[in-house]
Amino acid sequence: MSHEQLWLHSRSAGKANITVTFSCDFVSASFSQSRLYDASLSLLVVPPLPLALGVPMTWLLPPHYVTSSLLPSSLESHGQQDAQSRRGTIIYSLLSCEKNAVWKKNAISIDGDRIKTTESNNLACIQAKDRTTGRTEIASCVKVAEVAQIRIMNRDPPFHVIYLAIGANLDLPISYFDASGNPFYEAYDVTSYRAETNYHEIVSVVLTRNGNGTIHLKLVGLPFFLFMQCKTGRALVRVSMNSNTRKFDYILVSVGAHIYPQNPVLQHGSSLNLSVIGINDQVSGFWHSADERVVSVDTRSGEIEACGIGSTHVFFECPSMKLQTEITVLSGNIVSIHAPKEILTNIPYPAKGYSFPLSLSDTYNKLETLGNGKGVSYDCKVDPPFVGYAKPWMDLESGNSYCLFFPYSPEHLVHSVPRLKDMRPYVSISINVSLREASHVSGSASAIFIGGFSILEMDKSSMQLNLTPDSNKTTITILGNTDVEIHWLDRDSMKIALVHKEDFGIGGRAKYEVQVLRAKRLKDRITITLPANGQRMEIHVTYEPDAKTGAKTSFATFIGLLVAGCVILCVIYLGCSLLISEISSGHVPSTTPATPPSAAPQTPARGSPALTEQSPRTPQPFVDYARKTIDETPYYKRDVRRRSHPQNTY
Repeated sequence: MSHEQLWLHSRSAGKANITVTFSCDFVSASFSQSRLYDASLSLLVVPPLPLALGVPMTWLLPPHYVTSSLLPSSLESHGQQDAQSRRGTIIYSLLSCEKNAVWKKNAISIDGDRIKTTESNNLACIQAKDRTTGRTEIASCVKVAEVAQIRIMNRDPPFHVIYLAIGANLDLPISYFDASGNPFYEAYDVTSYRAETNYHEIVSVVLTRNGNGTIHLKLVGLPFFLFMQCKTGRALVRVSMNSNTRKFDYILVSVGAHIYPQNPVLQHGSSLNLSVIGINDQVSGFWHSADERVVSVDTRSGEIEACGIGSTHVFFECPSMKLQTEITVLSGNIVSIHAPKEILTNIPYPAKGYSFPLSLSDTYNKLETLGNGKGVSYDCKVDPPFVGYAKPWMDLESGNSYCLFFPYSPEHLVHSVPRLKDMRPYVSISINVSLREASHVSGSASAIFIGGFSILEMDKSSMQLNLTPDSNKTTITILGNTDVEIHWLDRDSMKIALVHKEDFGIGGRAKYEVQVLRAKRLKDRITITLPANGQRMEIHVTYEPDAKTGAKTSFATFIGLLVAGCVILCVIYLGCSLLISEISSGHVPSTTPATPPSAAPQTPARGSPALTEQSPRTPQPFVDYARKTIDETPYYKRDVRRRSHPQNTY
């Protein structure tokens, strides 16, 4: 089957329907048939994205506070009312109400991508201007107010009740509000508080803090064997401000065992084993169903069978407790999703994404793929969403359906990953799938995602650094996973040093300085590897000295070699002269009269008594060599006095 691509170009904002029609001819030995197919798609073209920074439009901040990096694409700015960021795509400036007498200079200011506040009861708006398009909009408004309320943020209803099994853990974030009940947009570590419970034998309270300043409350249900007389029960947990104990919030914690799995969804005709978890000892009890027409249950084992369509409750009772869970039985298919076997990463990754195959279990427990002609539709989502996105896709040749996962690039993750110090270079992600006609019918699969890295402002095709004498050093910036290893060959001529690093797991940033140490021609290769996923990138480095520097270097090298050669020759000559003088002094008596200048120097004969007495151990071949050397020495015959004094010979 061939695949054709249709390219579309948007002209203006709006909505349009696109229809493609084609015909197919089916020809075989027994029959011939032509069929016409058409497909349509509704396309929405959105206008340029607004510069507003989201909802709520007004950010509530505490006084004397410096925010985190809330203003994107602003690398430098100042706090005056007319100040603007001098670099970056977006220019920010402050707009204040001139008629407001409470307004004071620098009450709210912009410092880079952060916002600074001083006193409370101040209000200002931030204007954003896009340099590329020239658009100007209100990005957000800032209001400064005092922290007046503290609350425990429980996302699941009922909001003031939590059910915990014995030995379970739960984190609950703490949030702040002003006197009117408006939540603070950001308020890290602005006030101190305490948490307490009325039953320490049921609930243990631990206060923890994470990297960005958000405070969590950790509740730990204690096991039975630590307290021999303790029982499952309920306890109140109260959180209050240290400055004013009347400002508090509470939550009710119910600690005990529960049925697993909680609130399952079954297919008609299927079965499932229920169990009780959260207790350390075996308990004796019985199971029963509230509606046997929907779900029947074995009273001793807890095995249930879906008999009819609908919902009901299944109970487990014993002398010390009564537990329940809701069972839902559907007539349609149940979706399941399977994760790929390989480790997921964003550099490199398949061009068509990572495939998570989907399947449905029908009433006869057979596995059928989605898109089997019944028109089943589904949605795919990624958790956590800052890692990437997922979309449904069906293979037309096989009829199989998938969730395709597309991870974000390292450049994108630098801005989307939460700025937490405990972020790791790998993330456990979940791909969740749910049916559109029954959103409660869903499935998920987990996989490990290891972030890769990219090099900022580097041409991917060339990967070349050209250095010159005027610019003998530069920087390279690594985005994403910064747990890399850097290698190069000529360490005497080139140095690479880390100058800055922001370690935020898969969304980090590291800057290295590359410097040439010697003014000579250099060709080297920088190899950057990431052992976690095997990623490898190479950067070629060249350095060409200018002509004057090269000539000076060559001349200096020649002079250095010439001087070194002369020194070596002088040392050799002096050594030989000293050796010859010692030999000459041993064979010629000091009382020998000087010969005429014209007479050539003579050496004693082999049978000379003086030679025999003064140098009995000198080998005869060495004596012959010394005699020959003296006879062939240039200018040696011109001055006989030198021969009379061998120590002065040089």
